[in-house]
Amino acid sequence: MVFIVCLAALLAVAKASNFGFNIAQNRPTGSSSVFVNGVPAITASSNLAVDGNFNSDFFAGSCFSSDVPANDPNPFWFVDLGSRRYVSGLTLTNRGDCCADRLSGLTIEVFEFNPTTSTETPEFCSMVIGGVALGQTVSLSCSPTVTGRFVRIRKPAATDPLTICEVTVSGGNINYNFNKQPTINVARNRPVRATSQFSFAQTSLIASPGLAVDGNFDSQFITGRSCYSSAIGDTTPTLYIDLGAYFFINSVTVTNRGDCCAERLRNINISTLLKDPYRYLEYPKLCGTITGNVAGGANFTVNCFAPSVGRYIKIQKTSQVDSNDLLTLCEVQVTGRFASYTEVTDKTFDNDVARALVENGIIPADGSLFEGNRDRRAVSKRDEAPTMA
Repeated sequence: MVFIVCLAALLAVAKASNFGFNIAQNRPTGSSSVFVNGVPAITASSNLAVDGNFNSDFFAGSCFSSDVPANDPNPFWFVDLGSRRYVSGLTLTNRGDCCADRLSGLTIEVFEFNPTTSTETPEFCSMVIGGVALGQTVSLSCSPTVTGRFVRIRKPAATDPLTICEVTVSGGNINYNFNKQPTINVARNRPVRATSQFSFAQTSLIASPGLAVDGNFDSQFITGRSCYSSAIGDTTPTLYIDLGAYFFINSVTVTNRGDCCAERLRNINISTLLKDPYRYLEYPKLCGTITGNVAGGANFTVNCFAPSVGRYIKIQKTSQVDSNDLLTLCEVQVTGRFASYTEVTDKTFDNDVARALVENGIIPADGSLFEGNRDRRAVSKRDEAPTMA
Protein backbone atom coordinates (compact mmCIF):
# COMPACT_ATOMS: atom_id res chain seq x y z
CA MET A 1 0.00 0.00 0.00
CA VAL A 2 2.85 2.40 0.85
CA PHE A 3 4.47 1.63 -2.48
CA ILE A 4 1.25 2.40 -4.38
CA VAL A 5 0.82 5.72 -2.56
CA CYS A 6 4.44 6.71 -3.28
CA LEU A 7 4.10 5.80 -6.94
CA ALA A 8 0.90 7.83 -7.26
CA ALA A 9 2.64 10.77 -5.65
CA LEU A 10 5.58 10.45 -8.03
CA LEU A 11 3.31 10.46 -11.07
CA ALA A 12 1.40 13.44 -9.70
CA VAL A 13 4.65 15.38 -9.27
CA ALA A 14 5.72 14.52 -12.81
CA LYS A 15 2.42 15.76 -14.22
CA ALA A 16 2.46 18.89 -12.08
CA SER A 17 5.96 19.67 -13.30
CA ASN A 18 4.69 19.72 -16.90
CA PHE A 19 6.92 16.75 -17.69
CA GLY A 20 4.07 15.11 -19.61
CA PHE A 21 3.31 11.40 -19.49
CA ASN A 22 5.48 8.31 -19.66
CA ILE A 23 6.17 7.65 -23.35
CA ALA A 24 8.61 4.79 -22.77
CA GLN A 25 6.49 2.10 -21.11
CA ASN A 26 6.54 -1.18 -23.04
CA ARG A 27 8.45 0.42 -25.91
CA PRO A 28 11.22 -1.63 -27.66
CA THR A 29 14.57 -1.52 -25.87
CA GLY A 30 18.14 -2.63 -26.34
CA SER A 31 21.39 -2.79 -24.42
CA SER A 32 25.07 -3.47 -24.85
CA SER A 33 24.77 -6.67 -22.78
CA VAL A 34 22.46 -8.54 -20.40
CA PHE A 35 23.32 -10.07 -17.02
CA VAL A 36 22.32 -13.70 -16.39
CA ASN A 37 22.66 -15.09 -12.87
CA GLY A 38 21.54 -17.82 -10.53
CA VAL A 39 19.88 -21.21 -10.54
CA PRO A 40 17.32 -20.96 -11.93
CA ALA A 41 18.85 -18.18 -14.02
CA ILE A 42 17.53 -14.62 -13.84
CA THR A 43 17.91 -12.85 -17.16
CA ALA A 44 17.98 -9.09 -16.49
CA SER A 45 16.89 -8.13 -20.01
CA SER A 46 16.57 -4.55 -21.25
CA ASN A 47 12.76 -4.58 -21.57
CA LEU A 48 12.38 -5.03 -17.81
CA ALA A 49 13.34 -1.37 -17.35
CA VAL A 50 10.13 -0.22 -19.09
CA ASP A 51 7.63 -2.92 -18.05
CA GLY A 52 5.76 -0.62 -15.66
CA ASN A 53 6.88 -2.66 -12.65
CA PHE A 54 8.72 -0.51 -10.08
CA ASN A 55 9.73 -3.43 -7.85
CA SER A 56 13.32 -2.65 -6.88
CA ASP A 57 14.21 -6.14 -5.64
CA PHE A 58 16.56 -7.41 -8.33
CA PHE A 59 15.65 -11.04 -7.72
CA ALA A 60 11.94 -10.29 -8.21
CA GLY A 61 12.75 -10.23 -11.91
CA SER A 62 11.86 -6.68 -12.96
CA CYS A 63 15.24 -4.93 -13.16
CA PHE A 64 17.64 -4.56 -16.07
CA SER A 65 21.36 -5.09 -15.61
CA SER A 66 24.29 -5.18 -17.96
CA ASP A 67 26.94 -7.86 -17.71
CA VAL A 68 29.96 -7.54 -15.40
CA PRO A 69 32.58 -4.92 -16.40
CA ALA A 70 35.06 -7.59 -17.47
CA ASN A 71 32.65 -8.47 -20.28
CA ASP A 72 31.08 -5.03 -20.83
CA PRO A 73 33.25 -2.11 -19.64
CA ASN A 74 31.08 0.57 -21.32
CA PRO A 75 27.50 -0.56 -20.78
CA PHE A 76 24.48 1.24 -22.19
CA TRP A 77 20.71 0.84 -22.36
CA PHE A 78 18.28 2.50 -24.75
CA VAL A 79 14.57 2.72 -25.52
CA ASP A 80 12.95 3.32 -28.92
CA LEU A 81 10.08 5.80 -28.53
CA GLY A 82 8.76 4.81 -31.96
CA SER A 83 8.95 8.26 -33.55
CA ARG A 84 10.53 11.63 -33.01
CA ARG A 85 9.17 12.98 -29.72
CA TYR A 86 9.68 15.80 -27.27
CA VAL A 87 11.70 14.59 -24.28
CA SER A 88 11.49 16.82 -21.21
CA GLY A 89 12.86 14.50 -18.56
CA LEU A 90 12.94 11.00 -17.11
CA THR A 91 12.96 9.07 -13.87
CA LEU A 92 15.23 6.18 -12.88
CA THR A 93 14.40 3.70 -10.14
CA ASN A 94 17.44 2.28 -8.38
CA ARG A 95 17.94 -1.30 -7.22
CA GLY A 96 16.67 -1.73 -3.67
CA ASP A 97 18.08 -4.96 -2.30
CA CYS A 98 21.75 -3.97 -2.64
CA CYS A 99 24.34 -2.16 -4.77
CA ALA A 100 22.82 1.34 -4.71
CA ASP A 101 26.10 2.85 -5.89
CA ARG A 102 25.69 1.22 -9.30
CA LEU A 103 23.27 3.99 -10.36
CA SER A 104 26.06 6.50 -10.81
CA GLY A 105 28.32 7.91 -13.52
CA LEU A 106 25.47 7.92 -16.04
CA THR A 107 24.93 10.11 -19.09
CA ILE A 108 21.46 10.39 -20.66
CA GLU A 109 21.31 11.30 -24.35
CA VAL A 110 18.68 11.49 -27.09
CA PHE A 111 19.23 10.25 -30.66
CA GLU A 112 17.36 10.61 -33.92
CA PHE A 113 18.47 7.15 -35.06
CA ASN A 114 19.33 3.82 -33.43
CA PRO A 115 22.36 4.51 -31.21
CA THR A 116 23.87 1.09 -31.95
CA THR A 117 24.41 2.09 -35.59
CA SER A 118 24.14 5.88 -35.71
CA THR A 119 27.22 8.11 -35.89
CA GLU A 120 25.28 11.27 -35.08
CA THR A 121 26.09 13.56 -32.19
CA PRO A 122 23.30 12.97 -29.65
CA GLU A 123 21.51 15.69 -27.75
CA PHE A 124 22.48 15.83 -24.08
CA CYS A 125 19.63 15.48 -21.58
CA SER A 126 21.10 14.95 -18.10
CA MET A 127 23.56 13.08 -15.89
CA VAL A 128 23.51 11.01 -12.71
CA ILE A 129 26.70 11.48 -10.72
CA GLY A 130 25.69 9.36 -7.73
CA GLY A 131 24.02 9.53 -4.35
CA VAL A 132 20.83 7.62 -5.27
CA ALA A 133 19.64 5.57 -2.29
CA LEU A 134 18.49 1.94 -2.37
CA GLY A 135 15.13 1.68 -4.15
CA GLN A 136 14.95 5.45 -4.67
CA THR A 137 13.46 6.99 -7.82
CA VAL A 138 15.38 10.02 -9.07
CA SER A 139 13.82 12.61 -11.39
CA LEU A 140 15.94 14.25 -14.08
CA SER A 141 15.07 17.15 -16.35
CA CYS A 142 16.27 17.79 -19.89
CA SER A 143 16.92 21.51 -19.94
CA PRO A 144 16.23 22.70 -22.53
CA THR A 145 13.72 20.16 -23.81
CA VAL A 146 15.24 17.97 -26.51
CA THR A 147 13.78 15.92 -29.34
CA GLY A 148 14.55 12.50 -30.74
CA ARG A 149 13.39 8.93 -31.12
CA PHE A 150 15.88 7.00 -28.96
CA VAL A 151 16.83 7.69 -25.34
CA ARG A 152 20.15 6.18 -24.30
CA ILE A 153 21.61 5.77 -20.81
CA ARG A 154 25.32 4.96 -20.83
CA LYS A 155 27.91 4.28 -18.15
CA PRO A 156 31.39 4.80 -19.62
CA ALA A 157 34.44 3.17 -18.05
CA ALA A 158 32.24 1.28 -15.62
CA THR A 159 33.62 -0.47 -12.56
CA ASP A 160 30.30 -2.22 -11.92
CA PRO A 161 27.22 -3.09 -14.04
CA LEU A 162 24.57 -0.64 -15.20
CA THR A 163 21.48 -1.62 -13.18
CA ILE A 164 18.07 0.09 -13.48
CA CYS A 165 14.78 -1.23 -12.16
CA GLU A 166 12.50 1.18 -14.05
CA VAL A 167 12.79 4.06 -16.50
CA THR A 168 10.02 6.50 -17.30
CA VAL A 169 10.47 9.08 -20.05
CA SER A 170 8.42 12.25 -19.86
CA GLY A 171 7.44 14.05 -23.04
CA GLY A 172 5.25 13.73 -26.09
CA ASN A 173 3.18 16.61 -27.31
CA ILE A 174 4.05 19.95 -25.74
CA ASN A 175 0.81 21.86 -25.54
CA TYR A 176 1.56 24.75 -27.84
CA ASN A 177 -1.42 26.69 -29.06
CA PHE A 178 -0.37 26.29 -32.67
CA ASN A 179 -3.58 27.77 -34.11
CA LYS A 180 -2.68 31.16 -32.66
CA GLN A 181 -0.98 33.43 -35.15
CA PRO A 182 1.60 35.51 -33.22
CA THR A 183 1.51 39.19 -34.09
CA ILE A 184 4.64 39.97 -32.13
CA ASN A 185 8.29 39.44 -32.97
CA VAL A 186 9.17 35.93 -31.72
CA ALA A 187 12.93 36.66 -31.83
CA ARG A 188 13.02 39.61 -29.45
CA ASN A 189 15.40 39.16 -26.50
CA ARG A 190 16.01 35.52 -27.41
CA PRO A 191 19.51 34.00 -26.92
CA VAL A 192 21.90 34.80 -29.77
CA ARG A 193 25.33 33.50 -30.72
CA ALA A 194 27.70 34.52 -33.48
CA THR A 195 30.98 33.45 -34.99
CA SER A 196 32.56 36.77 -33.96
CA GLN A 197 31.74 40.26 -32.68
CA PHE A 198 33.19 43.68 -33.52
CA SER A 199 34.71 45.92 -30.87
CA PHE A 200 35.72 49.58 -31.19
CA ALA A 201 38.09 50.43 -28.34
CA GLN A 202 38.10 54.20 -28.96
CA THR A 203 34.42 54.43 -28.07
CA SER A 204 34.23 51.37 -25.78
CA LEU A 205 31.75 49.88 -28.21
CA ILE A 206 31.15 46.13 -28.40
CA ALA A 207 28.74 45.18 -31.18
CA SER A 208 27.57 42.00 -29.45
CA PRO A 209 25.09 39.50 -30.97
CA GLY A 210 22.30 40.26 -28.48
CA LEU A 211 21.99 43.80 -29.88
CA ALA A 212 20.39 42.31 -33.01
CA VAL A 213 17.30 41.25 -31.03
CA ASP A 214 17.05 43.86 -28.26
CA GLY A 215 13.99 45.60 -29.72
CA ASN A 216 15.94 48.80 -30.37
CA PHE A 217 15.73 49.82 -34.04
CA ASP A 218 18.24 52.66 -33.83
CA SER A 219 20.36 52.23 -36.95
CA GLN A 220 23.16 54.60 -35.90
CA PHE A 221 25.99 52.15 -35.25
CA ILE A 222 28.20 54.33 -33.04
CA THR A 223 25.75 56.60 -31.24
CA GLY A 224 22.82 54.18 -31.09
CA ARG A 225 24.89 51.26 -29.78
CA SER A 226 22.19 48.81 -30.80
CA CYS A 227 23.65 47.09 -33.88
CA TYR A 228 25.46 43.79 -34.12
CA SER A 229 28.55 43.44 -36.31
CA SER A 230 30.96 40.63 -37.02
CA ALA A 231 34.69 41.19 -36.58
CA ILE A 232 37.28 41.90 -39.25
CA GLY A 233 38.90 38.62 -40.25
CA ASP A 234 35.73 36.51 -39.91
CA THR A 235 35.45 35.20 -43.46
CA THR A 236 32.07 33.49 -43.01
CA PRO A 237 30.29 35.60 -40.37
CA THR A 238 27.18 33.93 -39.01
CA LEU A 239 24.53 34.85 -36.46
CA TYR A 240 22.25 32.26 -34.77
CA ILE A 241 19.03 33.08 -32.91
CA ASP A 242 17.43 30.52 -30.57
CA LEU A 243 13.66 31.09 -30.64
CA GLY A 244 13.24 28.79 -27.64
CA ALA A 245 10.45 26.72 -29.22
CA TYR A 246 9.47 25.27 -32.58
CA PHE A 247 7.85 27.76 -34.95
CA PHE A 248 6.37 27.53 -38.42
CA ILE A 249 8.39 30.43 -39.78
CA ASN A 250 7.08 32.71 -42.53
CA SER A 251 9.47 35.62 -42.74
CA VAL A 252 12.54 37.35 -41.32
CA THR A 253 12.97 41.14 -41.31
CA VAL A 254 16.34 42.82 -40.83
CA THR A 255 17.14 46.48 -40.18
CA ASN A 256 20.16 47.85 -42.02
CA ARG A 257 22.82 50.15 -40.59
CA GLY A 258 21.90 53.79 -41.21
CA ASP A 259 24.95 55.96 -40.62
CA CYS A 260 27.14 54.31 -43.26
CA CYS A 261 28.03 51.09 -45.00
CA ALA A 262 24.52 50.21 -46.20
CA GLU A 263 26.06 48.03 -48.91
CA ARG A 264 27.22 45.51 -46.32
CA LEU A 265 23.73 44.00 -46.17
CA ARG A 266 24.36 41.73 -49.16
CA ASN A 267 25.28 38.16 -50.07
CA ILE A 268 23.35 36.84 -47.08
CA ASN A 269 21.50 33.56 -46.64
CA ILE A 270 18.77 33.24 -44.02
CA SER A 271 17.96 29.67 -42.99
CA THR A 272 16.15 27.72 -40.30
CA LEU A 273 17.38 24.84 -38.15
CA LEU A 274 15.62 22.44 -35.80
CA LYS A 275 18.55 21.79 -33.48
CA ASP A 276 21.38 23.62 -31.79
CA PRO A 277 23.94 24.19 -34.56
CA TYR A 278 26.81 24.15 -32.04
CA ARG A 279 25.95 20.60 -30.96
CA TYR A 280 24.25 18.84 -33.84
CA LEU A 281 24.92 18.16 -37.51
CA GLU A 282 21.97 19.41 -39.54
CA TYR A 283 21.34 20.58 -43.08
CA PRO A 284 19.67 24.02 -42.81
CA LYS A 285 16.52 24.92 -44.72
CA LEU A 286 16.93 28.05 -46.81
CA CYS A 287 14.31 30.69 -46.05
CA GLY A 288 15.61 33.34 -48.46
CA THR A 289 18.50 35.56 -49.46
CA ILE A 290 19.57 39.21 -49.41
CA THR A 291 21.63 40.09 -52.47
CA GLY A 292 22.09 43.81 -51.79
CA ASN A 293 20.81 47.34 -52.55
CA VAL A 294 19.09 47.82 -49.18
CA ALA A 295 18.96 51.51 -48.21
CA GLY A 296 20.70 52.74 -45.08
CA GLY A 297 18.46 52.37 -42.02
CA ALA A 298 15.79 50.54 -44.01
CA ASN A 299 13.97 47.34 -43.06
CA PHE A 300 14.17 44.44 -45.50
CA THR A 301 11.79 41.48 -45.22
CA VAL A 302 12.73 38.04 -46.50
CA ASN A 303 9.61 35.95 -47.07
CA CYS A 304 10.58 32.30 -46.84
CA PHE A 305 10.52 30.43 -50.14
CA ALA A 306 8.51 27.75 -48.33
CA PRO A 307 7.49 28.25 -44.70
CA SER A 308 9.41 25.76 -42.56
CA VAL A 309 9.53 24.45 -39.02
CA GLY A 310 12.53 25.51 -36.97
CA ARG A 311 13.81 26.67 -33.63
CA TYR A 312 17.04 28.39 -34.74
CA ILE A 313 17.50 31.18 -37.29
CA LYS A 314 20.81 31.21 -39.14
CA ILE A 315 21.94 34.43 -40.86
CA GLN A 316 25.19 34.00 -42.77
CA LYS A 317 27.21 36.17 -45.15
CA THR A 318 28.23 33.78 -47.92
CA SER A 319 30.88 35.95 -49.58
CA GLN A 320 32.74 39.20 -48.94
CA VAL A 321 33.99 41.94 -51.25
CA ASP A 322 36.84 42.82 -48.90
CA SER A 323 37.87 42.46 -45.26
CA ASN A 324 35.60 45.35 -44.26
CA ASP A 325 32.51 43.68 -45.74
CA LEU A 326 31.11 42.69 -42.33
CA LEU A 327 27.80 41.16 -41.31
CA THR A 328 26.01 44.12 -39.71
CA LEU A 329 22.44 43.89 -38.41
CA CYS A 330 20.73 46.57 -36.35
CA GLU A 331 17.64 44.46 -35.64
CA VAL A 332 16.21 41.09 -36.63
CA GLN A 333 12.52 40.21 -36.41
CA VAL A 334 11.04 36.76 -37.02
CA THR A 335 7.36 36.10 -37.72
CA GLY A 336 5.48 32.82 -37.72
CA ARG A 337 3.30 30.67 -35.52
CA PHE A 338 3.88 27.89 -33.03
CA ALA A 339 4.46 24.60 -34.84
CA SER A 340 2.13 21.74 -34.11
CA TYR A 341 3.42 18.46 -32.72
CA THR A 342 2.66 16.78 -36.06
CA GLU A 343 4.64 19.38 -37.99
CA VAL A 344 7.68 19.00 -35.73
CA THR A 345 7.73 15.21 -35.82
CA ASP A 346 6.67 14.69 -39.44
CA LYS A 347 9.66 13.61 -41.54
CA THR A 348 8.32 15.52 -44.55
CA PHE A 349 9.19 18.66 -42.59
CA ASP A 350 12.30 17.12 -41.05
CA ASN A 351 14.45 15.31 -43.61
CA ASP A 352 17.32 17.74 -43.07
CA VAL A 353 19.10 15.46 -40.60
CA ALA A 354 18.93 12.54 -43.03
CA ARG A 355 20.23 14.65 -45.90
CA ALA A 356 23.07 16.02 -43.81
CA LEU A 357 24.22 12.55 -42.84
CA VAL A 358 24.02 11.29 -46.42
CA GLU A 359 25.74 14.27 -48.00
CA ASN A 360 28.54 14.20 -45.44
CA GLY A 361 29.13 10.53 -46.22
CA ILE A 362 28.26 9.41 -42.70
CA ILE A 363 25.49 7.02 -43.78
CA PRO A 364 24.83 5.28 -47.11
CA ALA A 365 22.37 6.91 -49.48
CA ASP A 366 20.11 3.86 -49.40
CA GLY A 367 19.33 4.54 -45.74
CA SER A 368 20.32 1.04 -44.65
CA LEU A 369 21.39 2.26 -41.23
CA PHE A 370 17.99 3.71 -40.39
CA GLU A 371 15.47 1.98 -38.17
CA GLY A 372 11.94 1.70 -39.54
CA ASN A 373 10.32 2.45 -42.88
CA ARG A 374 9.53 6.01 -41.92
CA ASP A 375 13.21 6.91 -41.69
CA ARG A 376 13.99 5.03 -44.90
CA ARG A 377 11.35 7.05 -46.72
CA ALA A 378 12.97 10.26 -45.46
CA VAL A 379 16.23 9.27 -47.18
CA SER A 380 14.78 7.69 -50.30
CA LYS A 381 12.85 10.89 -51.01
CA ARG A 382 15.80 13.20 -50.45
CA ASP A 383 15.82 14.33 -54.09
CA GLU A 384 12.19 15.45 -53.78
CA ALA A 385 12.91 17.78 -50.88
CA PRO A 386 12.75 21.57 -51.24
CA THR A 387 15.95 23.38 -52.12
CA MET A 388 18.28 23.47 -49.13
CA ALA A 389 20.87 26.01 -48.07
